[in-house]
Amino acid sequence: MTTNQFTSTTTSNSEWKFFKCPKPKGSSCGNWQWEDEEYIESFAGELMSSLDAFKNVIADLKSEKDKLKEEIGALKGINQAEMNKVLKMHMFMMISWALFVGFVASSIMK
Repeated sequence: MTTNQFTSTTTSNSEWKFFKCPKPKGSSCGNWQWEDEEYIESFAGELMSSLDAFKNVIADLKSEKDKLKEEIGALKGINQAEMNKVLKMHMFMMISWALFVGFVASSIMK
């Protein structure tokens, strides 16, 4: 069976070539195919593969984000613990200094 080539005039497929049965709608055999149907199917497959790859990348990024949140939470806990140590050491130094000054002052006054 022979087919005629036509050009699509729809906005979504503007200027794309296709083949169809040359008979009018009522008596047409229904044969219809894009000129580059194999290319379109291949391109669609590549797009789906790319989409799957992007979905995997997004999932990986979400996982990394969650890990980073956990690490930040752990670091905040460490920082708080370190701050407590520093404050205790600061208090110890202040008390030691006060005792030293008191000892020196009492030695001088004797």
